Amino acid sequence: FQGLTVFENIRLGIQAHDPQRFNPWRPRETLETVNERTRAVIKFLGLEGVEEAQVASLSHGGQRLLEIGVALTARPKLLLLDEPLAGLAAAERERIVGMIRSLATHMGVLLIEHDIDRVFEFAEDITVMANGAVLVRGDARTVSGDRQVQDVYLGSGRQVVLGERTRPAPAAVPGVLLELEGVNTYYGKSHILHDVSLTVREGEVTALLGRNGAGKSSTFRSIMGLVSPASGSIRFAGESIAWQPPERIARAGIGLVPQGRRLFSGLTVAENLELGGLSRGKGGGVHWSEERIFSYFPRIRDRLNTKADVLSGGEQQMVAIARALSGNVRLLLMDEPFEGLAPAVVEEVFRSIDQLRREIAILIIEHDLDLVLALADRAYVLDRGHVSHEGPAEPLLTDIAFR
Repeated sequence: FQGLTVFENIRLGIQAHDPQRFNPWRPRETLETVNERTRAVIKFLGLEGVEEAQVASLSHGGQRLLEIGVALTARPKLLLLDEPLAGLAAAERERIVGMIRSLATHMGVLLIEHDIDRVFEFAEDITVMANGAVLVRGDARTVSGDRQVQDVYLGSGRQVVLGERTRPAPAAVPGVLLELEGVNTYYGKSHILHDVSLTVREGEVTALLGRNGAGKSSTFRSIMGLVSPASGSIRFAGESIAWQPPERIARAGIGLVPQGRRLFSGLTVAENLELGGLSRGKGGGVHWSEERIFSYFPRIRDRLNTKADVLSGGEQQMVAIARALSGNVRLLLMDEPFEGLAPAVVEEVFRSIDQLRREIAILIIEHDLDLVLALADRAYVLDRGHVSHEGPAEPLLTDIAFR
């Protein structure tokens, strides 16, 4: 419950699962006992100190810990986890993996997860599926060495793909397409972005990096007009777009690929693309026709009459990018485009974005640093709403100590 505190969420879970709740002959737990159990769960989760914080104010990693904690209030014998590591920074992933290992000594844990490298580290039994059928089942060595798994799921290997990336010859000096200067954004009384300044140039990929809760998605929301900055300026193609409604900003030529894709699940692929370009004219900038989009994402051509909710995760991500491109788009904002995708699908999406960079400016948020820095020309790092670093992406990719 986003509007409630951490403590209230855990306590509600404990009260809802009170075994005496519907037994009139046995007394329910006292509030003092419930509160003691609530504090014990919060301590186990490592969320001490933020008990009174509203859930909406927690980082993505903090919310994930709380989600697991609420499930634990049922005192389960079997815990089901669906993509528990998706969208988390490296340190947060290690924290969740440590918790899963601890829980597995007390209960069965069945999880779905695309971060196969970490799954290989701690899972005792692994089942790989494709198209509704089991490909292979066994331990990490058995699964990782299976040829079908290599072809269908693991792909050709990250280093191979990173080595193939495009590095276009630098233009003279690309013009500035998007410019934020001194942007301050608030959610209610909470000051989220502090004097954020950044530029995105024509024909470049710019990475926006930072821990969960650093202000990356809030920057996107400020650009798209989903939240209005309290001060500062946002200019696109030389025109001010600050305080403009989102639909006008979209028509100006900015496409958004949101985290989690957010397709219209009951509509077909064709209908999703049609809605994406509904109010974007063909004049000025780059016009993305369906045929042009299909040249980058040929797989979705064969899925046009398929409902979006039955597509695979990779196909949904391709449709989300295609929908954002539909119409007159000059700048693409991408929020976690590789989240929750199998390694082989990540490679396919990576290659598509790498080709797109030749024709459109891209501002991208992504926690997988190797992937995003291989794509990016320049990078900005946000830390608690402040820009703490800006510069070329290459040193962050190649110099681990500097990273």
